[in-house]
Amino acid sequence: MAQRNTVLNVLGMSCGSCVRHVTAALAAVPGVSKVDVQLRSGTAVIEHDAKATTLQLIEALRGAGYESSVHDRVNGRATDLST
Repeated sequence: MAQRNTVLNVLGMSCGSCVRHVTAALAAVPGVSKVDVQLRSGTAVIEHDAKATTLQLIEALRGAGYESSVHDRVNGRATDLST
């Protein structure tokens, strides 16, 4: 299956422990092969196949206690797909 990257804005991260929680929550989603969480920018870059949808990634973070939205690299805006 083809791999794709999704970038999410993650709200509420304040320390290294948060980064570990976010990484673990995303890595547990079936189809995710790599997770890179950046505390300073408040983003997570997730490499995944078609098994892992953006909504599943957002729901995994919500389950771990973090709100998130899709990061729009072109416009620098967030697109909320959680509703």
